[in-house]
Amino acid sequence: MGEEHRMSSTSQSARRRKRANVPKYQEIYEYLRTHIQDGTFPFRSFLPSENQLCADFATTRPTVRKAVQYLGSQGYVQPIHGKGIQVIYRPRSSSLFFLSGIESLAEAGQRIGTPVRTILLSSTVETITQTTARISGLAAGTQVLYLRRLRLLDERPAIIDHNRFLRSVVPDIPRDAAETSIYAYLESALGVRIATASRMITIEAADELDRRHLDLGGLDCVGVTESLGFDASGVPFEYTRSHHVPETFGFISTAQRLPSHR
Repeated sequence: MGEEHRMSSTSQSARRRKRANVPKYQEIYEYLRTHIQDGTFPFRSFLPSENQLCADFATTRPTVRKAVQYLGSQGYVQPIHGKGIQVIYRPRSSSLFFLSGIESLAEAGQRIGTPVRTILLSSTVETITQTTARISGLAAGTQVLYLRRLRLLDERPAIIDHNRFLRSVVPDIPRDAAETSIYAYLESALGVRIATASRMITIEAADELDRRHLDLGGLDCVGVTESLGFDASGVPFEYTRSHHVPETFGFISTAQRLPSHR
């Protein structure tokens, strides 16, 4: 009876969630993610079968598999051979971001249920030096738009972003876009297709800007995520260093066993 109710609920939700200009795999992904997070599909339970999802969303197996692949890359599910797709997500109490997925802070805040607000501290144009090129991966001599932004989580000053965007790809970013969602502006207004990012995480001493703006909770260090973003044509167009207060510095990722070298 419970399984029948779940399938019926899936079908009804699928019909409700039909939206113009939203890829089908994204509809499926968002539906499953939401119901994993709210406990409809709890830890170690199995998602509806591939056949059931195809029927409920009137789509194909490759589309369903793409949605499930995204869930897997973000640590929500794991395929179990011969059984199906098992939920491996467990709710966390702290504010956590994805390490393996690319999302804006606005999207992350919506996902974790935390109000977010951004204040643009400065916006300048600079030329990448040889030193910055070695650190960032951006070519020396190229011009970048350099933004410093304060990010507030539930009105607590929690993150300072140092964003550098190639001006050949991103000529300018209006203040309203910088204080809402740069990625939404890049994708909708400029047509930039954000594809992948390479990242590194470190713990570093807080700098003067951190001490001036962040609520460090009495500590003098920050968690730093360093990210080099590529567009769909393989061009590295964004280099960002984000300084996080330690209390809310938490990231979710998934790991797979590497092939044996024996």
